[in-house]
Amino acid sequence: MVLRQGASGDPVKQLQRGLNRLGSMLLVDGDYGNGTRDAIEHVRETLGQPGPADEVDDGFQTAVANAPDPFPALTAAGATFVARAEVSDATSYRRKYQVPVWPPKPSGITIGIGYDCAFVTPGELRADWSRVLPADVVERLVTVCGKEGSDGLLGQVKDVVVPLNAAMNVFTRRTLALFLERTRQIYPQVDKLTPWQRTALVSLVYNRGPRLSDHDPVRQERREMRAIRDLLATGRLDEVPGQFEAMTRLWDPVKVAGLITRRRNEAKLWREGFAALNLE
Repeated sequence: MVLRQGASGDPVKQLQRGLNRLGSMLLVDGDYGNGTRDAIEHVRETLGQPGPADEVDDGFQTAVANAPDPFPALTAAGATFVARAEVSDATSYRRKYQVPVWPPKPSGITIGIGYDCAFVTPGELRADWSRVLPADVVERLVTVCGKEGSDGLLGQVKDVVVPLNAAMNVFTRRTLALFLERTRQIYPQVDKLTPWQRTALVSLVYNRGPRLSDHDPVRQERREMRAIRDLLATGRLDEVPGQFEAMTRLWDPVKVAGLITRRRNEAKLWREGFAALNLE
């Protein structure tokens, strides 16, 4: 069956699921709109299958459907959830993040999806990126490894482009694996959870880190994270999403609305699964 732009329904959802296994970061909404069209265009390049982006035949659909899950522990839906929480969507990534950026100190030059070069060695960067970026580009990025960011350092690599498929490859293969391990250190029950519950915890730790002790005894900024630890240990899983929601007390809803939305989405994910957020 040929699918064309403007189509909708379950066949389009199946296509979108496959595109997400190839790093497209789509909502699985069954709408063959511009976002899906753009994803098809880029995935055709990845697969070496030239053709139109406004229609796909059975061969392309089969190739996409057979793509392996990039990170089975969370599934492609979970990887998409965390990636979208970081960079919003593919269009935003290409507009804002496909070139290196310098977040506030103490961050270094950051590439792809949250890959901070200040906290990796040259050997680690080569191991992570040599599969997906040209050797000369990797060596340019090596020059900013292990260094706090600056305008001058950013200037050295400002014209480097990290395509979305390369960014998602490293994000799923290296970054999510690292943060699953960090999640496991404070929430050892994580491997016994559903993929969507596991994703909610990894998203939390990716965003806030694994620290459980407070720096401010009055604010108690890690109170809810400790409560999640205790709830998991006693099997009270139904009470966990309430702690994601309670955490929103920490942020100004005007200045950092995105963090509040992220915590609420993690709570919804825990309760209702990927389909509730149009990811499955």
